[in-house]
Amino acid sequence: MTKNKQGITYRTKLMGFFLLATAITSLVGWYNYTSSQVLMKDVTNLLNKTQVLTTLYNELDQIQNDLEVYLSTRSSNSLQSFYDHSNSISNNNSTLKKDASFTERGIKIKNLMGMVNHYLKVLDETIIDKRNKKDYTSGYEQAVKEYTYIGNYIEEIMSTDLSDSAEKYIEIQKEIDKSTTINYFMSGINILLITFIIILFSIEITKPIKKLVSYAKEVSDGNFDVEVGEEKTSSEITILYQTFRKMTISIRNYVNELQEKQRLEKKLIEEKVDNLRMKNALHEAELLALQSQVNPHFIFNSINIGAKVAMIQGDGVTCDYLENFADIFRYNLKGLDYDATIQEEIDNVSAYMSLLLTRFGDSFTFHMEVPKEEEIRGFILPRMTLQPLIENAYIHGVSKYEEGGEIELKVEKIKDRLQIMISNTGERIPEETVQLILSRKLKYHKDRKQKGHTTGIGIDNVLKRLRLFYEEEDVMDITYGDGKTKFILNLPMKKEKPDIYDTNS
Repeated sequence: MTKNKQGITYRTKLMGFFLLATAITSLVGWYNYTSSQVLMKDVTNLLNKTQVLTTLYNELDQIQNDLEVYLSTRSSNSLQSFYDHSNSISNNNSTLKKDASFTERGIKIKNLMGMVNHYLKVLDETIIDKRNKKDYTSGYEQAVKEYTYIGNYIEEIMSTDLSDSAEKYIEIQKEIDKSTTINYFMSGINILLITFIIILFSIEITKPIKKLVSYAKEVSDGNFDVEVGEEKTSSEITILYQTFRKMTISIRNYVNELQEKQRLEKKLIEEKVDNLRMKNALHEAELLALQSQVNPHFIFNSINIGAKVAMIQGDGVTCDYLENFADIFRYNLKGLDYDATIQEEIDNVSAYMSLLLTRFGDSFTFHMEVPKEEEIRGFILPRMTLQPLIENAYIHGVSKYEEGGEIELKVEKIKDRLQIMISNTGERIPEETVQLILSRKLKYHKDRKQKGHTTGIGIDNVLKRLRLFYEEEDVMDITYGDGKTKFILNLPMKKEKPDIYDTNS
């Protein structure tokens, strides 16, 4: 079996694009750095040449002044200053030696170096004559002449340098302009190239994805016969297309199987209906004869069969209604001798409220808030505790008003106790009635409105069983606030939940 050739992965392409962009950017940066260093070196050379000559010129002024001061005052400070400037001039002369090449300026620098060395020699001889009390006037006159000549010679060199510097500066400016133009050009090329690669890369990614989205839209619209083409732009896209193609084929096969199964089931149901019609007359007499002997389990099984028939016929509302009614019937069959979990009680309440909402439509609303923790969902309490309270909230609360109302069930853990609140909008229960209910002195057998309509279990029975189960008196409270009557159960968290609780048990 040959393996399909797949394209390069997007990761590899991204790495290649990153390396290319980095290389281009580095090249532009290297060129900018190199050109700027060359231009900086030229400017620095111009400044250094001028600086050395300017320093030498100033040093000559200083040493000439020190000579005159020493000759007139014989001051030791002026003599020390003289020798300091003499050393500085010698160092500058050594620096000038670097520019003493075989050029017109280099020859002038060599001449200047010779004149400066001779000038320093004349100065030393003049100082020695002064210190030995000899005639130093001729030496001083010679020093002044050479000082003046050297100064003029330096000014001449600096003037020539200034003229050359202006020309050199113009050349450097041209080089700067040229370098800037090349820099802009390379940066523009870099930006255009990177932009082009990004656009090309984005098109390569988005184009096959858009095509895949169109395929997915057709599938979502019910067209399972869509033909998914091949895309080999990258290994990821290829795998994605192959997977989507397999998924489409699987869905198409599954839908065909469901349609065939539905056709067979419909045919089977039609045959069963025909058989039932044919035997209806025969069974009618038998059913009438057995009617008095029907037990609750037969009724429960009959409701389940009716729910399944409604489901097969596609009547979802009837199916849900019968299933909820069957769940309530099954839950009631277990009797009050068995304990239940909060989860089982909630499921029973949900089924009961579903029946009421189906019967009475949107004449009222029901809200339920129960935490998902297993510790709470598995909390044990007497069976048929919540449904009678919910039924009481509907019959004696929201059902009395044409505009309906709201019923709410809320469960929450507070420290080591579990609080269950059932509230409903409606009139407030008189305080004396509340006290009679909590003291169990209200005669329910004389007032059938207080007794459960569905199970025959009223509030009195619920309160009695809770007190016996938890061995506490203060397990229920009845309050009124914000236009709502609230039945609050305050139960201790002392019962362990079972390892497994099954609503079908």
